[in-house]
Amino acid sequence: MNSNRVIDRAQIQIELPRRQFLRFQLQPSAPDRVAPLGWSIEIDQVMELVNIPIDRVVPMPQLPPAVMGVYNWRGEILWIVDLATLLEVSLPTTPRRHRSLEPLMIVNSAADNHPSVEHQQQPIGLMVDEISEIEWCNLELIKSDLPVNINPKLSKWVTGSWASSTGEHLPILNSKVIGFDGTAAAESPRHN
Repeated sequence: MNSNRVIDRAQIQIELPRRQFLRFQLQPSAPDRVAPLGWSIEIDQVMELVNIPIDRVVPMPQLPPAVMGVYNWRGEILWIVDLATLLEVSLPTTPRRHRSLEPLMIVNSAADNHPSVEHQQQPIGLMVDEISEIEWCNLELIKSDLPVNINPKLSKWVTGSWASSTGEHLPILNSKVIGFDGTAAAESPRHN
């Protein structure tokens, strides 16, 4: 019995390493705010997607404009950050749309190498304009450079970019640098 078989190359499928990304939208508030509408985040950074009533977010004094306040999430205090304001896509004086519910991504914001154990699972709520869909991306298609339509000073928030199935170049948000333990979100000017 001959164990040599001819294998058709069309039948061989090479499984490339892939990751899932959640697509979301941020709407610029003014014509001079040039930024991509579409963004993405690795799905494993997202803990939960919810719609919350904006009037249940309690404002806190002396916080940066991007920090909208706190919200009771499952009995825990959750800091809510307006992602468009944090990334300077929208002006801090631009009010959020008046919808009964606003889309919120609850993400793990602590760095993997944070020395304090209690900060390793610090959730934070990121208010966005729209949550789109989840897409797979081959890791070899991720580019480490920023898309041409993104401000270079946003590089600390972005780990790279990739082209979605629609051909849109999406920056990849790194939620691990958006902690509210006195870092990142607290770097912008404060308001009363």
